Amino acid sequence: MKKVKLDYSENAERIPGFLLWQVSKLWQRHLNAALRDLKLSSTQAIILGNIVRMIGQKKQVTQISLSEITKVDPMTTSQAIRTLEKKKLINRVVAKGDKRAFSILPTQQGVRVMMEALQRIAQAHEEFFRPLDKEINLFSYELQKLIQPNNL
Repeated sequence: MKKVKLDYSENAERIPGFLLWQVSKLWQRHLNAALRDLKLSSTQAIILGNIVRMIGQKKQVTQISLSEITKVDPMTTSQAIRTLEKKKLINRVVAKGDKRAFSILPTQQGVRVMMEALQRIAQAHEEFFRPLDKEINLFSYELQKLIQPNNL
């Protein structure tokens, strides 16, 4: 692999990591704006959405499984879970087989909020990624190629 040098010129705008970071921040900002009146951050929506999805798949949901699936660090996942619980969108119950662990379940209100959030996320997704048009599948494929080998 070609060695990347720090570049303080205008070429810095071509460094893939910097571009990915910028796109990631812009996407989060876009999502946060779409979810603002639901009082959900983009991270909370992703956590809640995966709780609803995993329960729908009849999987046990734990903080660790959510952190692994979403790639959100464990501390941030824990904070999001506590916030969602305070908002009465989820409940934590003692896990089957391990009294030290908790399973996470969405409340009825949590499912309703997530369904509304999902509509907004879909709209935000359509608007944000519109410039890629027919290239969206290739873009997704290329991003997937980065996820697995870098999954820490």
